[in-house]
Amino acid sequence: MILAAGQGTRLRPLTDHKPKPLVRFNGIPLLELIIEKLFISGIDDIVINIHHMADQVLEFLKMKNYYDGRVLVSDERDRLMDTGGGLLKARDLLYSDEPFLLHNVDVMTNLDINQLIMAHRSEKALITIAVKKRSTSRLLLFDENNCLTGWHHNETGERRIVRKYKGELTSYGNSCVYVFDPEFFQLVNVKEPVSLTDIYLELASQHRIKAFIHNNDYWYNLGLYETFIKAEAEVQGKRKK
Repeated sequence: MILAAGQGTRLRPLTDHKPKPLVRFNGIPLLELIIEKLFISGIDDIVINIHHMADQVLEFLKMKNYYDGRVLVSDERDRLMDTGGGLLKARDLLYSDEPFLLHNVDVMTNLDINQLIMAHRSEKALITIAVKKRSTSRLLLFDENNCLTGWHHNETGERRIVRKYKGELTSYGNSCVYVFDPEFFQLVNVKEPVSLTDIYLELASQHRIKAFIHNNDYWYNLGLYETFIKAEAEVQGKRKK
């Protein structure tokens, strides 16, 4: 699933007349970049949630013939469900016996999707979160076994610890790429808008939520105007070398 329903307010003016998924990064819509990446990685089918300027996104998908029917839509035009609520609303489109991937539309990284999936399977985790060492205001905290233990806000000092631990905790930035075991849908049944962070922090007290650390990969937050422009220039520079 690609989370693509957000309003993209932090990307203005790029999103004044265009939904965030269709903002072009070096000439290619963000949504197209992520879809192609997932297909190349071996993902068979993709679900996309829509809300803001949804008609434009649907028109784009129609033009692409919904990628030969391999892309399905979870419609949130009546109510934006936030990250966790959007995932839960799409459960009927996602549910199977196999793990599924969740990817934000506004992040760009060269992390290896297949390695992430293999790590998830080998650890037998409920959720595996791709993380890396980077500067960010919100940090995820992991114990010595790389199990999610809490959350910390650098700017406000707010700290939430959800399970017992020994020794020191290690902090990472969330790369916003995840793998979920289908059991997730049996454990969570919320029909209201809710943050995905709140859901997995609550689950972490009783279930294995593991870190997939990819410190050597690049990662860009394309949901902020300043970092979008910087990332576009950096990628163009790399291509010219």
